[in-house]
Amino acid sequence: MKRKTLYFQSLRTELIVYAFCSMGLAVLTEILAGGVIYLISRLLGKTYRNLGMPRPSPDLLPDWSSRSQQMPGYQQITRFDRRTIYAVLLIIMIATISLFIIYFLLLSKRIIRDMSYISDNITHIATGNMTDHIEIGRQDELGEIASRVNEMQEKLYAMMELERKALQDNKNLITSVAHDLRTPVTSIMGYLELAMDMEHHPLEDRQKFAAIAFQKAVRLERLIQDLFSYTRLMNGEITLHRSEIDLVQLVRQMVEEFYPIFQDHDLECTYHSNVNCQLMVLDGEMIARAVQNLLSNAAKYGQDGKQITVNIEKLDQEIQISVTNFGQMIPEESLSSIFQKFYRVEQSRSTDTGGTGLGLNIAYEIIQLHGGKIQVSSSIQGTQFTIALPLDTESSRESKGGEVSE
Repeated sequence: MKRKTLYFQSLRTELIVYAFCSMGLAVLTEILAGGVIYLISRLLGKTYRNLGMPRPSPDLLPDWSSRSQQMPGYQQITRFDRRTIYAVLLIIMIATISLFIIYFLLLSKRIIRDMSYISDNITHIATGNMTDHIEIGRQDELGEIASRVNEMQEKLYAMMELERKALQDNKNLITSVAHDLRTPVTSIMGYLELAMDMEHHPLEDRQKFAAIAFQKAVRLERLIQDLFSYTRLMNGEITLHRSEIDLVQLVRQMVEEFYPIFQDHDLECTYHSNVNCQLMVLDGEMIARAVQNLLSNAAKYGQDGKQITVNIEKLDQEIQISVTNFGQMIPEESLSSIFQKFYRVEQSRSTDTGGTGLGLNIAYEIIQLHGGKIQVSSSIQGTQFTIALPLDTESSRESKGGEVSE
């Protein structure tokens, strides 16, 4: 409900103006009423004298003449006693107060209406209605109250939305954990049971079953690490333990550790860097985890392309780490949500690409903690994830050397 704009800048000033106006209108009303009564009295007196009735003889009214009194109700009163004066003053006072109250209520009707409007909206907010805003065109204290109530409503709505989102995230987390942990545990139990069956399976088969169970256990450990990292990041329990590390050597080591995984997925990895060494003050374990998640993501979704490239490029203000796979292209509508927790481009939870959907979100949070940024682009030329870390001249040093390719 839209309110008309008022000219008063202060509710106090408005009430004072209404009080003076009410008092003035009350006095003016009494003056007009007195004048009307006086005119009526005069008209009634003239009517009486013009009726043609005989005047009473003075001899028949000795008491009235002796007391200097005239005909009551038609003649002008020439003398008042003290009691009459008090009664007239009391009547005037009561009439003045009554008229003042009536006029003040009429003039302040808009204020009362706006206060009731604000009160009703506060009641609606208390019952959980967070969609309606108070629209009141006042610039005084009531307008300030309405503005504060709207701000409070917006904050409460934001808090409620965060709470709903947190509950939904917890629900998604429980669902993901229930599915993604049950699958490898079931597989591990099954293959270990086969590996222990010495009567029906030869030693070579049992060793193969044990190796598969070990791979499932590694995958289970990786899922548990994702869950622990997610909970620590969301609860603000991550404390960066910075130290001077060689970022180029760290990335090269991570790539070498992933070579067996690349071979299992029939992938070739190409590594290139335009600098041999780059010393930076970072949390080496956290940065390694972020790079590991990007490499793992590239191995899962880049199998169709048969190739992965890892590139390190040092620029003037930052150093960039790019991981590119040439598998299926990510749809454009998914690029803006790719780093959200529990988000997955393909919704099927196969054993090859299944996961909690937390890997990229964890990498994003880790890079954000280091003051960097992570971006993604996808086209027919490949899907590229790029980590950009700012160069601090006081904490990073570059050793001499040229480009390195593998």
